[in-house]
Amino acid sequence: MRLIYVAGKGGVGKSVTSSATGIWTSNLGMDTLTFSMDPAHSLSDIFDIELGSQPKNIRDHLFAYEPDLTEEAKGFFRRYKNILTALFGLFEVEVKPEDFGNMPGVSELIFMDKLNDIFVEKKYDYVVIDSAPTAMVLPLLQLPSITTGFVTRVLGMRNKWIGVLNLLESGFGDSILKEIRTMRVKAETMRNALIDPKIATITAVTIPEKAAVEETRRLIETVESHGVHVSSIVINHVMKECDCQFCQRKMRSQRSYIQALQALYSDKRIAILPDYGAEVKGDALQQVAQDLYGTGQIGI
Repeated sequence: MRLIYVAGKGGVGKSVTSSATGIWTSNLGMDTLTFSMDPAHSLSDIFDIELGSQPKNIRDHLFAYEPDLTEEAKGFFRRYKNILTALFGLFEVEVKPEDFGNMPGVSELIFMDKLNDIFVEKKYDYVVIDSAPTAMVLPLLQLPSITTGFVTRVLGMRNKWIGVLNLLESGFGDSILKEIRTMRVKAETMRNALIDPKIATITAVTIPEKAAVEETRRLIETVESHGVHVSSIVINHVMKECDCQFCQRKMRSQRSYIQALQALYSDKRIAILPDYGAEVKGDALQQVAQDLYGTGQIGI
């Protein structure tokens, strides 16, 4: 199984890039899942088809999946009930499973737990991950230390405390340790997959504007400091030739940012996508797939 992780600032076209990538790999006859890790799902709108809370076959070899965060939160809460009960109980906070997914930072854990299940199942040849604007790749890389470090420090998990917790409820402390180990194994599995270039490819999507380019630079720098190589960059919404003054100024500005990215990342494949002049969805994704991969700008 290959993972294609699409990351970048909000509004730069990650979901379109992810969907077009799924179209391309499915055209090659590869069973592909386009998986949304963004709580504000966009795949339904872009594929122009209603997606449910389970992977849906939308064309030959192509499946799309927008996990229902509320439902997934309930399942996550059940899997790690003892950790969460102890953690929230420590702060005298009562959290209902149906409200759990709305807590800050929790959606990252839930989606990554689900991604692990998909990865371990190995049902697909490719999984294209449409990330949230917060660049979930970073917490994924940090989870192995977080799952044991943070939780064990907060709860004071040492052998003597396990015994105390077992006294409170038979097997409670042992169950917590078992859940922590399970969470850590999942986190390490996904981290090891991401840092293996034979398994994972990271594509950064941006637009030729200062804020987006700077965020892309920070994203690449941070991700690569964790040992993950960003192989390609997609520069989206590039204006076509036009003679009017407004467009000429805009084009000059865009050109300067494109040249800066090309100079800074000469070791990466850089694709340039035009502004298509309308919302890209449905059948229009075929053109984006062709512009990205059919022309050889970037590869799978």
